[in-house]
Amino acid sequence: MNQFISAHSNHREDEYGGSLNNRLRFLREVVEAVAEVVGADRLGVRFAPLFESTEEDRVYIGLVEDDPHVTYIEAIKILEEVGIAYLSIAEADWDNAPELPHDFRRDVRDTFSGRIIYAGRYTAERGTRILEVGLADLIAFGRPFIANPDLPDRIANGWPLNAVDASTMYGGTEKGYIDYPAYAD
Repeated sequence: MNQFISAHSNHREDEYGGSLNNRLRFLREVVEAVAEVVGADRLGVRFAPLFESTEEDRVYIGLVEDDPHVTYIEAIKILEEVGIAYLSIAEADWDNAPELPHDFRRDVRDTFSGRIIYAGRYTAERGTRILEVGLADLIAFGRPFIANPDLPDRIANGWPLNAVDASTMYGGTEKGYIDYPAYAD
């Protein structure tokens, strides 16, 4: 979806390329078709908008929009019209990655009435702040959950977290995935 939405990756010259409205056509058609089969109330869409980046990030990622705020809010309007159940926003999660702007989060909430999930470099404290001000319904944890098989208990009890060993991530074995210990006093 992001490749069709992006002016930087979508170089089509037909009704699916060019203007933002055309670039959003594929999103609309796919979401409407899937909603018709499974029901909009069982459907979610995930976006990974990037608001700031270095030149190196732009070369690596390639999907940085000139105005990501407008691009993704227009996309979210389509999701709202179809009435899907949830929207998942995957934030940049590398070291020193930029956070999403507060005004974007606010506009996402004002535009979309379904459940909103954010993921990417969240701590319990940062996630709680976003939830408390009503900008999200759920916060997703990926890497912290891998390193902490008992993550909900650790968060609930204020227990320290195991550090993620990035050198074992995506290594193709169980090392770094199922060998992290649960919390013990």
